[in-house]
Amino acid sequence: MSLSKKSSIAFAVLSAVSLGGGAIAAPYPPEVVSRFTSECTTALQERVPQMAQYGNAYCSCVINELQSSLTLAQFQAIGEDVQTNVTPEVRQMLTKTAQTCLQRVTQ
Repeated sequence: MSLSKKSSIAFAVLSAVSLGGGAIAAPYPPEVVSRFTSECTTALQERVPQMAQYGNAYCSCVINELQSSLTLAQFQAIGEDVQTNVTPEVRQMLTKTAQTCLQRVTQ
């Protein structure tokens, strides 16, 4: 599977996951990280079974990347936007995050 196809799929998975909850001035609460990782892994397994082996590593990478770029409030706001109307900036940030993490876990 090509990286661009994987990126599209990964973005779709990210879009399906509720981003409940960064410059890491304060890390996200453990329950937010756990919930995101769990929902992300489940969504990846359901939507892209061929990527299931990377699920936990990929989703952990994603949440770590998001924590390093977004505050918790920003993360939660994006979660609301992802469910309704993704702005081009949010789509670009999520796509970049998906690509970065896919490269890390599939190499």
